Amino acid sequence: MTCRHRSPTHSMTPCAVAALLLMSPVAWAQDASLQPVVVNDRTSAPVADVTGFGDVPVREVPASVTVIGREQLDALGARRLADLTTLDASVTDGYNAPGYWDFLSIRGYTLNQTYNYRREGLPISAETVIPLDNKERIEILKGTSGIQAGTSAPGGLVNYVVKRPTETPLRELTLGLSERGSRLLALDLGGRTDNKVIGYRLNIAHEDMRPLIDATNGHRDLFALALDARVSRDTLVAGEFEWSSQTQASVPGQSLLGSQLPAVGNPNVNLNNQPWSKPNNFDNLTGTLRVDQQINQAWSWQAQYGRQKLKSNDRLAYPFGCSDPVSGAYYADRYCPSSSTGKANVGLADIYQFESNNERRTQQAAQFKLQGNLRWGGVQHQVSTGLLRSVLNNRFGFQADGSAPVGQATTDGQTSIPSPNPPLAFITPNTNRDEYSTELFVQDMARWTPRFVTWAGLRHTELDRHNIQTDGGQETRYRQSFNSPWLGASYDLGSGLSLYGSWGRGTESAVAPNRPYYANAGSAIPVAVSTQKEIGFKQALAQGAWQLNYFDIRRPALYETQLAGGSSAAQLCPNSPTDCRIQSFDGDAHHQGLELSGDLRLGAWRLGGSGMWLRAVRDSADASINGHTPSNVPSRVLRLRADYSVAQIPGLSVGGGISHEGPRKVIDNSAEQVSLPSWTRVDALLSFQQKLSADTRTVWTLGVTNLFDRRYWRESPTSYGHLYLYPGAARTLRLTMKTSF
Repeated sequence: MTCRHRSPTHSMTPCAVAALLLMSPVAWAQDASLQPVVVNDRTSAPVADVTGFGDVPVREVPASVTVIGREQLDALGARRLADLTTLDASVTDGYNAPGYWDFLSIRGYTLNQTYNYRREGLPISAETVIPLDNKERIEILKGTSGIQAGTSAPGGLVNYVVKRPTETPLRELTLGLSERGSRLLALDLGGRTDNKVIGYRLNIAHEDMRPLIDATNGHRDLFALALDARVSRDTLVAGEFEWSSQTQASVPGQSLLGSQLPAVGNPNVNLNNQPWSKPNNFDNLTGTLRVDQQINQAWSWQAQYGRQKLKSNDRLAYPFGCSDPVSGAYYADRYCPSSSTGKANVGLADIYQFESNNERRTQQAAQFKLQGNLRWGGVQHQVSTGLLRSVLNNRFGFQADGSAPVGQATTDGQTSIPSPNPPLAFITPNTNRDEYSTELFVQDMARWTPRFVTWAGLRHTELDRHNIQTDGGQETRYRQSFNSPWLGASYDLGSGLSLYGSWGRGTESAVAPNRPYYANAGSAIPVAVSTQKEIGFKQALAQGAWQLNYFDIRRPALYETQLAGGSSAAQLCPNSPTDCRIQSFDGDAHHQGLELSGDLRLGAWRLGGSGMWLRAVRDSADASINGHTPSNVPSRVLRLRADYSVAQIPGLSVGGGISHEGPRKVIDNSAEQVSLPSWTRVDALLSFQQKLSADTRTVWTLGVTNLFDRRYWRESPTSYGHLYLYPGAARTLRLTMKTSF
C-alpha cells in the first residue's frame, strides 16, 4: 500500500492484519461443550449480510431487502449490475452507459460509487466493471444505510456475495451465444476433500463481446478461486480472490436538440465511433480473508480483511454542448437543434477528446465483529459489536481533456472527425486522494415477547481525508467525526404477518472538486445528514411472500453549483473562472413512496413482481426549481414476471417479464419543463432441462430482451451539468447452455 502520509495510526501493516485474523483462542477451540461451526452450501439466501444483523432472516429485519440469487442471475443472463434493474421496481438506472461502470439509483437516489457498495460485507469501490460470473447472490438494501456504512448516499447498499465451496462435487460448463456473435465460455468447479476439511470453488470465464451498438466490440476475462479450511469444529478459515479484465469502448449519450426532446432513433448509434477513439480498460484484483470462531453456544467472533486493487484507462470521444454554426448560439448543456443540420431529428454536438490513463484505485478494509446472545433485564438480546478500519488510495496521472472541441458530429453517428493534429497533450491535472476511516458499531435486537422485537444500532465514524492535485496544487486535508443511529420495531400479527417500522440517519461527507473555476475548490463541505422513516407489512406464506411499505427520505441537496453572486446558472460555471461555488446545502431532496413486492407459487406457475410509486420533490432557495421534481427520477415503476412449467413436456418452462417506468424529468424548472415519456418493455424466456444421467444435467435457455423491439428513452442522467439521454436497447437474443458433468 502506498500513501502520501504514513503514521502509526494510519498504517495497516501485514503484521497487524495477520494478528487481527489469527487471534483464535486455543482454550475456546478445545472446549468439548461447544457447538461446531455450521457451514452452509450457500446455494440459498435465508439471510442477507448487507443488513448487518448477522444470521437474522431477512423476513424478520425491519427494513426492505432484495436478494437476487444465482438462479435469477442465470435466467436473466446478467453480465453487469445494470441488468438487475428489471427485477426490483425500486432499483433503476442512474447513468448506465454501455462499456462503462454501472450507476444504480434506489428510491430515486443515485448510489455513490465509493461508499454504497460492498463485497463480502466489506467496502469496495464500484468505479470499475465488476463481473457476476463468480457471484452467488447480490443483496440490495433499500433506504438510508447509516447503521451499515459510515458514509453513504441514502438510496441503499449493494453487497456482492461470492460463490463458496460446495459440500458435494460441482462441475458446470456454460456456453453462451448472443447479439452479433458474442460468445461466452465459463467453468464452475467446486467441492471438498475426502475428509471434508478443505473446500474449493473455481470460476473461469471468457467472453468475446459483439453488441448491436456500433463500435463496441470487446472482450473480458475472469479467474476466481475461493478456499476454506475447517481448522476445527469451531474454527473456519476462508479466503478468496478474483482477477478480471475488460476492454471495450463506451457509449456517450444523446441529448436534447435545442429545446426539443428528439424522437428515439436507432438505439445502436455510438457518437464515440471515431477513427481515433480508444477502448476503455478495466483491470480488477480483489480478495478477502476471513476467520469465523465459535466461542461457545452463545457467542462467536469474526475477523475479516479485504483488499481491492483497480487499474483503468478511461478514454472517450466525448460529446459536450454545441456551438450552432447557423445561429451562432452556444448550447452548454445540450446539443444544437435540427436546424443546424437541416435534417429532421438530427442535431450537432461538439466532440472533445478525453483520455485518462493508468488510473489506480486501492482500497483495504479490516473488520472485527463479536456477536452473541444474552439475557438482561428479563429480555433476550442478540448483540453485535465491532470495529471497521478502511484505507482508500487513488492515484491518477494528468488527463488529456481539451479546452476546445476537435470537431462537430451529427447525432445520427454519420460524421467522421479526423484525428486531432497535433495530438492532445496530457496537461489537465487530476486529483489524488487518500482517505482513512475508522468505524465503531453496536447493534441490539431485543425480543420483549415472542411477538414484539425492537432493534437499535449506532455507528461512530472517524474520517481523515487528504486531496492534492497531480501537479501538486490545491492541497486540502480535513478530519470529521459523526454518529449514525438507527431504530426499528416489529410485531408478529400471526399467520406469518408482521408489522414493522424503522427510523435511521445516514451521513455524507465530500469536498468541492479541485477545479480552478470553483471559488471553494478543494474545501470540505459540511456533513450532510439524511433521515428515513419506513413502515410496512411483511408476510411469509406457504408458497411465497409479500411486502408492502411506505418510506419517507429527506436528504440535504448537495453539490448545487451556482455563481458566486447567487444567480442559478450551473451550465455557465465552466466558462466563468473562479465564479462558481459548491453550496453547502440548498434545501432538501424529499422522496416519499410506496413499495409493493411479492412472489407466489401456484401449481405450475411461479409469479412475482414489484411496484414503486414515488413522489420526489426538490426544495430550494432558487424559486425556479423549488417544488419541482428532480431529473432522471421515474414517478412510478412496475416489474412483473411469470414462469410456467409445461407438464406435457417435462423439463420445459416458458416465462417472461414486463418492465414499466413512468415519466422522468429531463428538466423541471419554472423556465423549462421536458420529460421522457413512460415506457413498457416485454422480455421472454424459454428454458429446457435435460437430465441425461444421475450426474449429468443440461439446461438450455433462450432469452429475448425487448421482444417487440420498442423504441424508448430509458433514462436522462446529468453529468458535469450536461443533459444526456440513453435509449433502451434494441431487441436482443441470447442462447445459453449450462451442463453439469
